[in-house]
Amino acid sequence: MSIVDFNTDLCETHVLSAQTHEWLISSALCPALEPHGILLAGLTDAAPGFRFVRSAPRLSQLLVCTAGQGWVWLDGQWVRCESGMAYLTPPNILHAYQAATDTRWEVCWVQSAESWLSPFDAPRLLSVETGPLAAALTGLRREVMDAADSALLPPWAFLVAAYARQMVRPEKGDVRLRRLWEEVGADLGRPWTVEVLAGRVSISGEHLRRLCQRHLGRSPMSHVVSLRMRQAMALLASDFCTIETVAQKVGYDNPFAFSTAFKRYQGISPSEYRFKARGASNSDQIRPPSAKLRNFDG
Repeated sequence: MSIVDFNTDLCETHVLSAQTHEWLISSALCPALEPHGILLAGLTDAAPGFRFVRSAPRLSQLLVCTAGQGWVWLDGQWVRCESGMAYLTPPNILHAYQAATDTRWEVCWVQSAESWLSPFDAPRLLSVETGPLAAALTGLRREVMDAADSALLPPWAFLVAAYARQMVRPEKGDVRLRRLWEEVGADLGRPWTVEVLAGRVSISGEHLRRLCQRHLGRSPMSHVVSLRMRQAMALLASDFCTIETVAQKVGYDNPFAFSTAFKRYQGISPSEYRFKARGASNSDQIRPPSAKLRNFDG
């Protein structure tokens, strides 16, 4: 983390700056936030000059950087906060943050008086996935502003709270794994191995196995198989891919090996699944995948 020596006079300060744009969502404006204990949330496109210092804040706050960079007060010094980082601050403890002097800083944030948003007793800088919370807040803001369909507000509010909770949980999954599986999911046809997967996150194969067992309850290659089979199910339900093409798209050069792996995962062959998927009038006619995927490296 980069550290600089900005102004350390941390008197109470609330400065948006002239070119800052901010969109607020309060529980008064959106009562759907109340059941989740969220009193205020928002999205901020901060310009240089944006600076907040709260000496004894009443609320906990999760401030998530989605683009650009800013600086946050942490352990008695200013620390860089970039995209992929979140500044989590408990109530009644001084915290401060400000935009950089030479670039804009895009953040989204959630404030609550409830304990779920303050699992720590001092400010923390977390590594997080920013996209889901930012998307949920953007969707909620749009529905609040449009006031078109109030029935859509509770689902958006639920997503905002769920993604915020996911970020602040001390036992949350390893962010490196989430990024790794996003990469795998975007290229399922690649001949992935434990060694290649581990290299993507700069750890040993054994360490990757331990992380996967801890957070997923399965081996790395078992999870790759799960991702492949779920994609195969979607492709088989379409009218555009032969079974051979589906096999290739999800990493199987041999369609017979693919059929064996698919039947092991789903309980029926790819052709049977395609027949049922295309003819099903409702989803319960298709057998769901087992909740517990066996640990195999096929």
